[in-house]
Parts: sequence; C-alpha cells; structure tokens
Amino acid sequence: MASRSRRGCWTCKRRHKKCDEKRPVCERCVQAGMTCEGYKTRLTWGSSDTASAAGGGIVLKPVRPPRQKSKPLRDSRTSPVVESMGDEVVNLPDFSSVQSPDDLDLLCLQFESFSEGLPDEEVSRKLMCSFTTIGWQTITGRAGHDTMFKSDILPLCEDSICLKHACLAYQASLDIDTSHLTPLYMQSALSNYLNDLENPSMLCQDVTLATGVLLCSVSRPPVANHLLEAVGLLDIPFFTLNRITPSLEIWKSYVQPHKHSGIEQISGIPYSLMNLLANMDSTTIEQDLLQWPGALGDEFAQIHLWEAFRLAGILHSRCLADHHQDQTTPPRVNISTEVLRMKVFASIQAIIGIGTFNFRLSLARAILYPLFIAGILAENAQEQQLTRVAFQYIMQKGQEGTEQIIMDIVVKVWKNGKGGNEASKLMIATEATAELNAEIHLY
Repeated sequence: MASRSRRGCWTCKRRHKKCDEKRPVCERCVQAGMTCEGYKTRLTWGSSDTASAAGGGIVLKPVRPPRQKSKPLRDSRTSPVVESMGDEVVNLPDFSSVQSPDDLDLLCLQFESFSEGLPDEEVSRKLMCSFTTIGWQTITGRAGHDTMFKSDILPLCEDSICLKHACLAYQASLDIDTSHLTPLYMQSALSNYLNDLENPSMLCQDVTLATGVLLCSVSRPPVANHLLEAVGLLDIPFFTLNRITPSLEIWKSYVQPHKHSGIEQISGIPYSLMNLLANMDSTTIEQDLLQWPGALGDEFAQIHLWEAFRLAGILHSRCLADHHQDQTTPPRVNISTEVLRMKVFASIQAIIGIGTFNFRLSLARAILYPLFIAGILAENAQEQQLTRVAFQYIMQKGQEGTEQIIMDIVVKVWKNGKGGNEASKLMIATEATAELNAEIHLY
C-alpha cells in the first residue's frame, strides 16, 4: 500500500495517497480527474499536536486553555465546513457568535475564501465609509486630519482587498452592533495577507506593511476598553466643578462614536444618554435631552436615576447657556426651570423611598450629579430639606469628606445666590471650589 507523503499536495493528503509532488499541480490529481489544491502553507488556529498530526501548517496557539464545552450557536445557519490536513473533518462555528478576535483562540480555522460568508456589499460600504471618515482617527490619535494615514494609507484600500478587509474588521470591532462581523473580515484579511507574504514582490510593498500593522490593531482587550471608558468619564468636563485641567475629549473621540446602545458599566447610565451629557455645550442639547427616548433597565430604580440625570442635564445646560449666551443659542423649550427641578427631586425621592440606598451603594453615589444641580437651584425650604436628606443618605455610605464639601458648597450657593439666575448660582459653586484650589468630580 502506498504511503502518504507529508510534503504532498492537500488533495493527496486528504485522500491518503502518495503525491508525486509535481508543481504547480501533481499529476496524480490530474490523472484522477481531481482538482489539485496545491502546496501552500495554511494558517491554523489550534494546538501544535493537531497540526503535526495533520502534516504541517502554521499554528497560532490558543491564548487560553480549551474550554470543556463549546459555546452554543446563536442560530441554526449551516456553518462552513473545511477539511483538515488529515482525515478529520472540522466544522467551523458560526462566526456571528464570536464577539472579537480575542474569542477566536479556540477556532481551528483554515483561512480559505468563503465568499458566501462575508457580509453584503452595502454593509461593507457603510463600514468603509465610517472608517474613512472617523474610524481611522482612533488609530492615529489627535494628529489632525492631514496625516500620512489619510493621505497615503487609505487610498491603498482601493487596490488591496487584504488591506480593505483589515480596515473593515477594525471598524466593525469598534461598535457593539457590528462587532460580530469582525471575525468574518478578519478571516478574509488574514487569508489574503498570507498569500501576500508568500509573494516576494509583495514583501517590500507599503500596503503589506500597513495591513500587518492594522491587523495587529483590530482587537483591544476588554480590560482596555473598560479602562478607556473609566478615563473618558472622568474627562467629561461637565461633571467636574472648577475644571482646571483641559479636557482631552476622550469620551467624544473614543467612546461616543462606537457605543450607542446598552448600559455603561461604571456609571450605570445608558450610553445614549451619556453621549448627550458629554455634549452639554451643544446648542441643541436641551431639545436633544427632551427627546431622549429612554432605555430598558433591570429595575425601576434605574429608570428614576436616568430621569434624574436627563432632567438635571437640561437644568445644567441652562446654567451654561445663560453664562455663554449668544445669538446662535436657540430659545428654551417652554418648560419652566421650577418644573424641571421638581421632577429631579421627585426622582431622587423615589430612589430613596424604595430603599435603594440600603442595598445599592453604587446607585446611591450615582445621584450626586443630579442632586448637586437641583440642589444649587433649590429655592424653597422643602427642596433644600430634601437636598440635605439625600446628602445625609449618601454620607452614611462612606467617603463623607467629599460629599460634605459639596454639601457645604450647595449651602453657600443658597446663602449668596438668592435672586440670581441659574448661571450665577453655578458660578458661585465654581468659585467656592476654586477657593479650595481643587477640582471636584460630581460622579
């Protein structure tokens, strides 16, 4: 019986036939009337044992140890099937169940082109449009619009499917709504990139180097995204009293373009609402906040909290609009400040009334911003008393120092800001913080 060749073509390996190793195609396949699959090295995700048993290939070892059970498929669509380098058949999982390239570590993939697996042209066109307008800027930082990436790299996508799909994979990874498409574009980009690396004439091309760098940039570890959002929240200037350090606009540049749905983990505020609050200086912010459709929460206390933030944002925008009044500022919507203020207090009272502070410290702390905004604008004894009570609830839960300082500032506004407008009261609070030579974060 003929022994199987380890250097033979993929067709002979699969058929367990001895290959004559003729190139570009072996004669045994031609005589058998079969298509010779050639001798190219195939890129495989898996263990080195699997690759050596199958007869070769470049192996990317799993980042994590193999799981005991595979993830269930999201739907019943038929997954592409490829033949392994031995007689074992490997079923490719549904790529839509993979959220990022970090989750590809357990997939034994042979990167062949599955044209039917790629999204349609309209999806690709929209992603590419997003990448060429704003997505690429998340790679280059704040270097402005006249950068080498825009002038030299982006035009290369027109002639390189490899670079184009790497760009699409990167853009898809930036948004939770399209992240499931990242592995599909990644598969195609890596397959074409491997072909380019086997072509000596391509090794010195700019497009090959650019593709390699971009492929390394596609995936950000989840912890990096989490830390970026945390820094972005602290960097939003409107949540800080007496902002001394200039804002880097991290939220606007790196979070807002990619997060439009879901709840932000640190703040507990929907991304869609936080994106509006991060643009408090917008001339349409009041109308935008009034038209915010809301979001679904796990409990009613969250709804009260989000409503308090939304309405406090409108009050805050009025403080800023009065301070920076110009001809471009649109007239206010016909809702009085008093009504908005009372609604904020009603939401805060609802949170206190359902006992949230007894079991959810993070939610208790989260009312600090709407409490401060409504508190400095409080004009009667009832509102001021509710402000004091809410601060007392927060101060019972630790970190009393900061909350006590903020409460003292609110009381100072009550004393010195009588008869003033919203902007003057916010200015008094800012000046009181400046006297302490401090920045106070209201979150």
